[in-house]
This record gives sequence, C-alpha cells and structure tokens, in this order.
Amino acid sequence: MSVPRFSVLGPLDVRRGTDALDAGPPQQQAMLATLLLSRNKTASACDLLDALWGDRPPGRPMNTVRTYAWRWRRLLEPDPAAPRVLVSRGDGYQLAVPDDRVDVLTAERLAADADAALRRDEPDAARELLRQALELWRGDPLLGVPGPLAERERQRLRGLRLDLLEQRITLDLRGGRAEQCVRELTGLVAADPLRERSHALLMEALGRAGRRADALAAFRQARSILADELGVEPGPELASLHQRILSGGPALPSAKEQPRAGDDPGDAAPASRQLPPPPAQLPPAIPDFTGREELLARLAAVLTAQDRSAPSVVALSGMGGVGKTSLAVQAAHRVRGAFPDGQLHADLRGNGDHPAAAEAVLADFLVALGTDPGTLPEGLAARSALFRSAVDGKQILLVLDDAHDAAQVRPLLPGTAGCAALVTSRTRLSSLPVRVQQDLDVLTPVEALRMLARTTGPQRVDAEPVAAREVLDACGHLPLAVRIVAARLSARPGWSIGTLGERLRAEHRRIDELRTGDLAVRATFELGYRQLTPEQATAFRQTALLEGPLVALSTAAAVLGAPEPGTGDLLESLVDLAVLQAPHPDRYRFHDLLRLFARNKSETEHPGEATDVTMRQLDFLLATAREAFRWAVPDDCVGGALAPTETAALAFEDLRSARLWAAEECEAALALAGRIADGILLPTGHPAAGPGHLTHGTEPSGSGEATALRKAVDLLIALSPFGPDPRLGEVLPTVRRLAEAAVHLRDRRTEGRARFLLGTYHLAAGEPARAEAPARAAVEACRETDDPVVLRQASNDLGLITSYLGRPGEAVGHYDEAIGLARRLGHRSGELVTIVNAALARARSGQAAEAVTACESVLRTLHTRPDDVVRAFTLYVLGLALHALRRYEEAVTRFTECLTVSEEAGLSSHRAQARFRMADSLRALGAARPALEHARAALTALQETGAARDATQCLVVLGRIWTDLGDFATARGCLERARESSLRLGLPDIEEITVLLDAVPAA
Repeated sequence: MSVPRFSVLGPLDVRRGTDALDAGPPQQQAMLATLLLSRNKTASACDLLDALWGDRPPGRPMNTVRTYAWRWRRLLEPDPAAPRVLVSRGDGYQLAVPDDRVDVLTAERLAADADAALRRDEPDAARELLRQALELWRGDPLLGVPGPLAERERQRLRGLRLDLLEQRITLDLRGGRAEQCVRELTGLVAADPLRERSHALLMEALGRAGRRADALAAFRQARSILADELGVEPGPELASLHQRILSGGPALPSAKEQPRAGDDPGDAAPASRQLPPPPAQLPPAIPDFTGREELLARLAAVLTAQDRSAPSVVALSGMGGVGKTSLAVQAAHRVRGAFPDGQLHADLRGNGDHPAAAEAVLADFLVALGTDPGTLPEGLAARSALFRSAVDGKQILLVLDDAHDAAQVRPLLPGTAGCAALVTSRTRLSSLPVRVQQDLDVLTPVEALRMLARTTGPQRVDAEPVAAREVLDACGHLPLAVRIVAARLSARPGWSIGTLGERLRAEHRRIDELRTGDLAVRATFELGYRQLTPEQATAFRQTALLEGPLVALSTAAAVLGAPEPGTGDLLESLVDLAVLQAPHPDRYRFHDLLRLFARNKSETEHPGEATDVTMRQLDFLLATAREAFRWAVPDDCVGGALAPTETAALAFEDLRSARLWAAEECEAALALAGRIADGILLPTGHPAAGPGHLTHGTEPSGSGEATALRKAVDLLIALSPFGPDPRLGEVLPTVRRLAEAAVHLRDRRTEGRARFLLGTYHLAAGEPARAEAPARAAVEACRETDDPVVLRQASNDLGLITSYLGRPGEAVGHYDEAIGLARRLGHRSGELVTIVNAALARARSGQAAEAVTACESVLRTLHTRPDDVVRAFTLYVLGLALHALRRYEEAVTRFTECLTVSEEAGLSSHRAQARFRMADSLRALGAARPALEHARAALTALQETGAARDATQCLVVLGRIWTDLGDFATARGCLERARESSLRLGLPDIEEITVLLDAVPAA
C-alpha cells in the first residue's frame, strides 16, 4: 500500500489515493506537522513537547504524545507487513516519508530548480517552475494547527509564498506582461501593505505599463503606509525606483506615452472641455478597524482579479451590527488604487422605511461622472443605460451600502469588465451576478479583544483579561456591540471593565446597556424587525423563546402549529433576512443578542407568549422522547408511567433515528428543564428565571408550575437511555434544582423521580459514592408514593452503587427487589439486566460459578428475545466471572464476542470495558504485548468519554501489564494515577492498588 500524500500548505491534509484520512484533533495534527517539517530527521521528546505546547505542557505530556503516535500508526500503517512509516527513535519519533509525498518539500525543490534555471538563463522555465510551486498552496499554511512550531512555520511559509510570487511576477514584468501584473500586485499590496518589495513591483509594473502618474501615486501611498504604521521612510529600493520614475529612467514609462516629434500641441483638449476630476466618494476609512485580514485579502484579490470578462461584484450579507459597511469601506480603500477612474458610493437605505430609489442614485452617479444635470434622461431604464455607457472602458469601483434587495441593486451595476462593485445587505442577494456572496459572521474572540484594546488601551485590557472576555462574550462578539462597549469604557476611565461586565450580566437589560451616542444595538435590530411580515415576526419571536443551542425544524413546527414544509420555508426566509442562521439542514440558531432582542419583544409586546411557547416545547419534547424511549427499551413500562401529553409526537423508523433525535435535543431538554426549575425557585421577574412565568393562564396558582415540573422531570427520564451526558456542566446542577423545586412544591412523587435521576447521572459519571444518597432518597420517595416503575430502576441503581462501593452482599438484596418489581410489571429486559447485575455482584463476592450459571441462562433466553444491549452486558459479566475462575481462554472468547456485539450496535462504553478486561485475561495467559495494545486503546476511549471509574480500573490493568513487561517506572505511574483517581471517586480499590504498588520493583 502506497505512502499517503501530506499537505501542510493549507489545512493539514493526509490522503491515500483520493481518500482523505482523518487527521484527528488539532494537537494530534500538530505532532504530525512537527514530524513532516523535521524532514525525515528524528524529532526528540523535547522537540515534540516544545512544538506542541512550548513552555506550558499539560500533565504527563509524553503519555499524550504516545497516544497520538499510536493513532498515527493505525492510520498510516494499515498493513502490518508494509514498511514502517512512523518509527520510534530513542525518546522521539521519525516519519519515513519520501520528499515528493510532502507538498512543502516539493515546493522547496521546485523553488531550487527555478533558481538553477535562472542561473542557466532560462527565464521561461524558471517561471513555469515557480508557477507549479505556487499552485501547491491551498490557503494559509497549517491552518487550525496549534502550537509554537506551527505558528513559526506558518510565518515562514507565508514568507516563502510571497517570495516565490514576487519572483514569478518579476519574471512576468521582464517578459513584457506589465499590464497583467498591475491587478495582481494591487491585490498583493492590499493584502500585505507593509511589504516594500510588493510596493516596488507595483510601481515598476505601472511604470512599464506607461502609467507614470499612477506609479508615483503608488509610491506616495507606500510612503504614507510605512510612516503611519512603522514610523519609517521607504527603503533604498523604493526610493531609487521613485527617482527613476521621476526622471523618466530607462525601461519604465513606455515610449507610447512620450511626446512625439511633429505632434501639434493644438491637438490637446482646450481647458473648457477638460473632464472633472475622477469621483472619490468613499467614506473615510475606519481608523480602529480590526480583524478579518484573510477576508480582506480575498476580497481585494477578487475585486482586482485580471482574468474576468464581466464586472467583479462582491455581496456582503449578515445581521445588523455585524460590520458589513465597515468591511466594505475598508476593502474599498485597500483597492482604490486599482480603480483610477474613480470610486462611487451610495447609501441605499434598504432597512429604512423609505429605501433609496435606484433612479435617484443613478442621477447622482452620472453627475459625479461629468454628465450635465440638465441632460439627464427620465426613467430608470434610460438612466441605467446611460450609466453603463458612461463607465464603459473605465476602471471604477462602486460601493452600494445597505441594499434592500437585488431589484434595487441590479440597475446600478456597470457592464464593463474593468469595474467592480461592493454591495452590502442584510438579505442574501443570491439572484445578482456576484463573484463572491459572503455571509459575514461575528468577530473571533481574538479579533474582538484586539478591537477592545485598540479603543480602551491595551494596559486596561491586560489588567482585567477575564472581565474583558466576559464583556465580549456578553456582546456575542458582534462588532457593533464591541464598538459600543469600547466607546463607553473609553469615555469612563474611572470604570473597571468588570463594572461594565456586571451591568451586562443581567440578560433582561443587556440590550439597553449596549448603546452610546447614536450607536445602539436595539435601534439596529429594530430596523430589521420592522421589515418582517407579521408571520415572520411571530416565528422570529417564538423560535427565539425555544430553549437549546439549536432550533430543530420539527420543534419549531410543533410550537408554531404549522406543517414542517411551511415552517421550513418561513424559517429559511428569516435566514435570508439575516435574523436567523442555518448551520445545519433543518437546524437553526440565533445570535445571542438577537435572541435577547426577540425575547424582550415577546415580553413587552406579547404577554403570555413565552409561557405558551415553553409549554408547547415541553409537551412536544416529552411526547417524542416517549416514542424514542419505546425504541430503546421496547418492553419497559416507564413510557406508560410518564405524564400525559396533548401534542403529536415525531415517529421514528428505527432505534438509530430515535437515538439521533435524542442526541440532538438533549441539550434543549436540559435547558428547558433548568428554566422551569428556576421559574419555581426564583422570585417572579428574576432574570435567571427566563422569559415568561408558568402560572399564567386559567389554572389555579401553582398548578401550572407543578404540571410543568412533572413533565420536565419525566422528559429527562424518557431521555435517560440516550443521555444527556453527565459531563455536560449543567446536568447535575439542573437535576438538583428540579429536586429542590419538587420539595418547594411539596410534590413527593416528582421529588422521588428527580432524586432517581440525580443518582443515575452520578452513577453514569463514575461517582458511585455521590450517587448513593440520592438513590436511597429516590427509593424511599417512590415507595411512599407507590411509583413502582421508577422504584424498580432506583433499586437496580442502588444495587450497582453498593456493588461498586465494595458491598456486593447488600447489592444482591437491592437487585432481588428490582427483579421482583420487574416481574410484577412485566418488564422482561429490565429483569434480565438486573439478573446480570446480580451475577456481577456475586462474581465480585466470590460466587463466580453462580454468576456463570446466571449469565448463561440469560444468553439462552436472548436467543428467542434478541437484545444487543443486554447481550453485550451479559457477555461482559460472563467474561469477568470466567476470569475470576481463572478460565482465561474462555474469558477472552466471551470478551471478544462482547466486542463484536458492541461494535455492531454502536455501544462504545461496553466496547471499551470489554477491551481492557480482555487485556487483563490476555496478560494472565502471558500475551502481554497484545494485552498492552487493547488496554491502551480502551484507556483512550474511556478518557474521551469521561468514564472515570472504568478508566481507573483500566489503569490498574495497565499497571499489571507494564510490570509483566519489566517497565516498572511506567507501571508505577499507571498505578499511582489509579490510586489518586480511586481516592477522588471514593472507590474501594485503594487497598488492592496499594498492594500492587508495593509489589512493583524499584525502577
């Protein structure tokens, strides 16, 4: 199998043939980049640590490096018989890859070949080699790859590309292609205005093209930029070239521009017929403009592109306040030198009550271009035709700001290829003949911080870095909001950044805090809101009231009470108007400030709307979660014990589609449950309680809250087979607040269910010691309120907890109660799972033979009632029991079967557990090396999923394996980590781990 191709001249890319290989997370990519750029030399451990983390490595960094190396070997060496690609050398690694498989090494070879061609006086061959080298760049080198080495190499490779590009352009100039070079150099100068060599080439190209005045203007612009940005005068090359152009030196101005002998001076146009100066209508550039450098460079390149047969039209769209106008003006100033015949600007007032008429805008443009106002024709079509005639053959740039729609813009566009237009609009102008349609996003956190520092002063930001980031997060990194807070802080030197942060923390007044002078976020959003139809405005407000990071089309349709196709069309119209985003098909997202604006609108102008939306979302999610639960546990009677709903549920085709829906909606369900709990626990009007209050309507006070709370808890129970992941920071606090809210309402049944959830999530997080108290409280409450369905599951959980805490005898008692309840309820799969749980407890208490008998009985039952989840778990416990009986080969067989079933069913946790337990059995059989590979892979998977208890036990297995292999230092490290984790989690394994540590010989 061939060695893959590696690309670093852009995002890191690894391909085998045409197939792209998964390069993994950013730090893993950084390791590969380091090895690729080491040019087949060994990168030592010190080299790798410095390249990936600099002077701030994480804890145990070499373990991380070894994990990355293991992953790269699996990816790059799928055929064990093939030569090794990633080779261990001492404490480091070497990548054995031919130079022609790495794009940067290929580019450097082509550059060297071009130099050799020039020494042989073969400029055409050199130019072709340089062109081939430049074609290897696919964007910014090592894009997205972190680490100090990646940043150093990124800067070096950017410089290399510019060097090669300037060499190729120099050859073009010497070959008589000056006119074609002007546009390319204009874009190059705009992208990197501090590079003197690019300025010099632009001056030379203009001079060789016979445009002496433009060449001198280019020098003045270069001198101004260097003085303003660096405080220096142009260097010798620029200064010398300037003097040659002034004196009409050789090979610069072309002969056709020089006066010829015999020319009649009388042929010149009389003064009375001189045309007016070219229009220069661009608004002033913004002095503190920050960020978007890559986008600015791309826009400059498109606007000044040489290879075009029509005007370059660039359309910038996005929500109000995102910086469309600022970016357009900045880009226009960067490229104005490429449009010597003038720059035209118009505010089209597209979001105002009276958008500008295209006919009036054309009149202004024609007058600016020298047309006598008295001769202007009437009518839009006539003026549009005259405008195209007036700019024909000229190089003119138009900036059309705040367009209402494509129909307003279309008559204003020139027809000649030498012109270009920048158009901004909140609406996507997809029907225009654009070369680039750019949807503008908010600033990156780094760009927003830089903008704040430029206005308030870097010392102020450096003094309060955490508060500065909090303020910018509250602004959602929206440029208008950042500009406002920066201006407010600048005008109030006595304020700390934290003071403003406190004022922005309250969501209900944040929009009103974001104003200063004539700048206001609310006013900007109001302009867009007034453009919505009544149907769009309702959808805008009500979808903003939905909880969760993304709005699913199905949920929006249920809440709006409309079919999905019509709702989809409505939401897509909001996307086109830039008040909603569509990051994925049928999934929508609001900018945080727009969401707050919409919620404020709902609260102030539509009382009761928030409560209605909350209840409709809750009802729909619970109804659909019940259907998903039935797919996950078909014979479980929990579905029938959940609160009743009135909303129609989604229908699922299979378990996979149910699992996918649950994964997508679990964060929304969690956020909704949290808001309901806060609405009960916090006083009315408290900002953290969210929009609306749940006691609105015709029900007696408190009954609406109780209904909502019951449904919120039942919603999380229905989702429990799928998640939410207990590592999500809000899961445990939210469930705890639900239990407190139930206590507040004296709803003992709901309290029992909430306590059950709290124990379940602590258990799933690998925290059995913390799970015990809520599980016991759940069992007590469920007995009191005769809630047998939840009591069965709570008893099963309590059995697991006491088993994990080293009390297997007590665990069997809880399991027996759960088995009895399952039989009473007719819950066959629940009964089988608890039987296997009881078998696990017996295996741990010295009754492994009884455990084997119980598991084999369950497996026989599953032949007639297939259930992959129960089957995988049973095989796992059977393997543990066989291992305890020292029947290691049989244990390996059962663990292997468990792996197969888990992989086919997508049960990642069972797969990882079976893998490290199988490793222990292999170790006992003397197969330490295969055992090591399985245990390492299992540990990586367990750490990625946050399964702390299983990861601790896997570390114990690794400690034993490394001891058998004679690597006592690594063995001790694994066991020490396992002991620390056991202490933290309250696991009963401390004594066993201590004995193992004492038995490890000194390194």
